[in-house]
Amino acid sequence: MKRRLIPALFFLFAATFSKLYSQNSQIYKFDKITVSDFVIQSPLIDSNTNAVIIADIGNTEFEGNNNGWFTYVFKRKTRIKIINKRAIDIAAIEIPLYQDDDEREKLSDLNATTYNLVNGQVLTNKLDKKSIFNEKRDKNHSVTKFAFPGVSEGSIIEYSYTIKSNFIFNIPSWEFQHPQYPTLWNEYNIAIPSLVIYMSFRQGQNNFYIDKTEEGYKTYQVRMKRGDGIMQTEQSLSVSTLVSKHRWVMKDISGVKVEDYITTPLNYIAKIDFQLYQTNDGEQTRDVFTTWQKAVDEILKRSDFGKVLEENDDLLNQLAKKIVNDKDSQLQQVKTIYYYLQKNFTCTNYHQFFFKSTMKDVIEKKSGNVGEINLLLTGLLRQLAVSASPVILSVREAGRAYSKFPQMDQYNYVICKIKLGDEDYYLDATQPLLGFAKLPLNCYNGFAKIISKDSADVYFKTDQLKEKRTVLAVISNNPEKGYTGSVSKNCGYYESLHARQAIAKASEKDFISEIEKNNIQDNIKIENITIDSINELELPVTIKYDLKFNISDNNEIIYFNPLFDEKIVKNPFAAVEREYPVEMPYTVDDTYILYMEIPKGYMVDEIPKSARVKLNEGDGMFEYLIAVNENNIQMKCSLQLNKANFSSETYQSLREFYGQIVKKEAEQIVFKKIRK
Repeated sequence: MKRRLIPALFFLFAATFSKLYSQNSQIYKFDKITVSDFVIQSPLIDSNTNAVIIADIGNTEFEGNNNGWFTYVFKRKTRIKIINKRAIDIAAIEIPLYQDDDEREKLSDLNATTYNLVNGQVLTNKLDKKSIFNEKRDKNHSVTKFAFPGVSEGSIIEYSYTIKSNFIFNIPSWEFQHPQYPTLWNEYNIAIPSLVIYMSFRQGQNNFYIDKTEEGYKTYQVRMKRGDGIMQTEQSLSVSTLVSKHRWVMKDISGVKVEDYITTPLNYIAKIDFQLYQTNDGEQTRDVFTTWQKAVDEILKRSDFGKVLEENDDLLNQLAKKIVNDKDSQLQQVKTIYYYLQKNFTCTNYHQFFFKSTMKDVIEKKSGNVGEINLLLTGLLRQLAVSASPVILSVREAGRAYSKFPQMDQYNYVICKIKLGDEDYYLDATQPLLGFAKLPLNCYNGFAKIISKDSADVYFKTDQLKEKRTVLAVISNNPEKGYTGSVSKNCGYYESLHARQAIAKASEKDFISEIEKNNIQDNIKIENITIDSINELELPVTIKYDLKFNISDNNEIIYFNPLFDEKIVKNPFAAVEREYPVEMPYTVDDTYILYMEIPKGYMVDEIPKSARVKLNEGDGMFEYLIAVNENNIQMKCSLQLNKANFSSETYQSLREFYGQIVKKEAEQIVFKKIRK
């Protein structure tokens, strides 16, 4: 399924409101909760459903304010049935709010109630206002948080609130679909005066149950102050203008189906976003569409981002001198600073990129959010006369960011870009054990923006990553030890990172113990495990071990899988159909080579045939080559995936490709005892 992104403009035309929405089938009413409401019949609900959104209705309108312009008023009311305890977390609510200098959005009329059915009676438990908390995220963002009281399996929860905001560029987006749970009724209404024009961006494939636009007139009372001091007067104006009213409803829609190899359901839920495009004061029209250049200029001027580097130049210079050795090359100095921050600083939040504290505090506490630490990295590298710039992006679990216009709430991560000679390097000092010039997998999420005077776009795509691994197995007849072998695995980089993280979390001894428990085959024992390059973060990890075969004289026939534990035993794409694209973390170049002597006293009775399978033409290749002579068997098995993302339309070919791999790799060599 392709993500649908449809730009549209709310162009307003003269008309009158034709009729009110009066058909009962087209209206959801939040009636009083009764016993019957606790029993919900819907084909969307089955044994795997943990909660259901009964109704979620939002409404945005505009009113005149005291600043000579408009305020938007957003109201929301939501009713949810919690079916079992696996969905209890849906009862923890966060309401985002925006602020700028002395101006802030105002939250009011917040009400929340839990309804429980006890002995045939509906009991209510209202939210205590003292249980509402406010948390500042950064200079512009805060959240109001609360948890419903008395929630248990079977509860119905309901909440509503109103937000008034003068930030008309920031009207709320609306999600018509929950990422996990089915929704029975989801509605969004918006009424926009012709003096403000928005672009809308729609995502998702679900059809609207109701999609209706009406136009008419409305009069707004706008007040403004003129003059200063005792000469100041207040003027009130009545502004009559065209209004476009749009109503969208989706009904009986499932949550996003959870499938393996999907980045995040957020990329596929049905939703609509808005971007202010133009304003008109009655005399002239102004384009207010924010370009990336404007946004970058503003970010560079922010005291909690770009300015923090300029204002702390001396502090950064002093710290850089303590870290680096002047006699080292510039590249080595860069690496020294990178690894110093990685090993000595702790990231406290991986989803904040503005400064919440000061540069001095971050340095003294040796901790900060992802933005603070990687901006510190940027500032320190600039002290080495290195071209260094922050880069903002959205990590994979947060969904893809739009590239055409700067919707800043979509960005939640910062890395650092440097240029040394003709080479560009991208760095993230917040991730323990991550090698220099490597990024965590969740950063490979498409569009990112370099924040500099010469700002540019950069794309981090999973198709750019190749996880290359090789395995060499050698098996021979040893006169003293019997039938033995050795295996050497050169892991892919991210497989290596996973190994390093596992060892850091427990110990190398525990990691080796887990390998020993992984019995390759019943008659094979793993011994003498060693792990190389654990502390060499820029190199792949190599795992080596010996194999000891237990072959009894009573074994007339030996069944032997030449791939040991390297075989794919289960098709990762077993589902007959798939709704969403397949999104793998990287491309693959996997090679397995085997040299083995035929066990002494045995002959080859059966051996798999060589095979070669292509995936779509050039998307991938599986090769299984095996040959036998009088005393030896040689084998090479390789899997190459040249792309990481596959559309749902090509899913069947990918599924069949892996099906053939699983079938082929399950085949065994059969050795038969030689009769004398």
